[in-house]
Amino acid sequence: MISLLKKIITILLIITFIIILNNINYNIKNQTYITDNKEIYYPIFNNRYIDNYIDKYLNSKIDKYNNYNIYIDYDYYKENNNIMLTFYEKAYHNNKEINNTKTYKINPKKSEIQQVTIKQEENNINIKNRSNSYKLIAFTFDDGPNHNTIKIIDTLKKYNMSATFFVLGTKAQQNTKIIKYMQENKMEIGNHTYSHRLLTNATFEQIEEEVLKTNQIIYNITNKYPQLIRPSYGSFNKKIRKNINMPIIIWNVDTLDWKNHSSKKIANKILKQVKDGDIILMHDIYSATAKAVEIVIPKLIEKGYKIVSVSELFYYKNIELKKGIVYGNAR
Repeated sequence: MISLLKKIITILLIITFIIILNNINYNIKNQTYITDNKEIYYPIFNNRYIDNYIDKYLNSKIDKYNNYNIYIDYDYYKENNNIMLTFYEKAYHNNKEINNTKTYKINPKKSEIQQVTIKQEENNINIKNRSNSYKLIAFTFDDGPNHNTIKIIDTLKKYNMSATFFVLGTKAQQNTKIIKYMQENKMEIGNHTYSHRLLTNATFEQIEEEVLKTNQIIYNITNKYPQLIRPSYGSFNKKIRKNINMPIIIWNVDTLDWKNHSSKKIANKILKQVKDGDIILMHDIYSATAKAVEIVIPKLIEKGYKIVSVSELFYYKNIELKKGIVYGNAR
């Protein structure tokens, strides 16, 4: 009996060791490098060879586009023992703009990395599975806009869907054409403060400045004041509820796209958690998020979901949005 128990324990230890060994090389961590004219997101693999390779790649881009504004972001997914890593490059200066995409196949165990070409996947909708009676959910996007916002709007428009974009005042000032593009395509524009300041630690005057300044910027572009606000980080307290004269929208499904930078992880998280009446949090500043929207919408349609703006969601659910009240879903 004791001998059998020892064997079972040994087997369990071996299995545990194998699991740890298989996962340790996939502990990818997101890193950022942000300056006045550079916004770069990249992964750390904790593998000297691979991380050095990526570091050299990024430095070569910084050197090549020295006088340009640079935006580099990434997306990844696992394929057998490999990780498929795609970098999205954008460089612009005056009226010149350069866009590139590079994909690498990485085997962390063997410390191998090579550039490859990936065919675009087709998202086909199975019409038979579509429901005549839609379940409604709201997609919400924070911290934009940037050029990924246009990709997301175009995907939503393709499927006749809408969403709510909680924009920063600073970003709205810099991207007036994108704000107008949101409005032209019937997207809802919400207030996400001016500078992403944590309002729970701010004075009344500072809260008022963050909110009213952004409201005015949006009005100057669209001739319409936003009706909804999402405080930075989704943080609120009694002071914010009392002093913000707008409905406060948070969420109940967090995709963690800022952390994962993986379109398949983002899409899978939505599909596993989604329920009728949900408000889903994403960030339109990430390329992986834009790709995740492309992946997930056809699958949600097959499951009988329709994506709407926050205001539409509450309207169809017959729930009145009241000023100073916090809403995390429409149930």
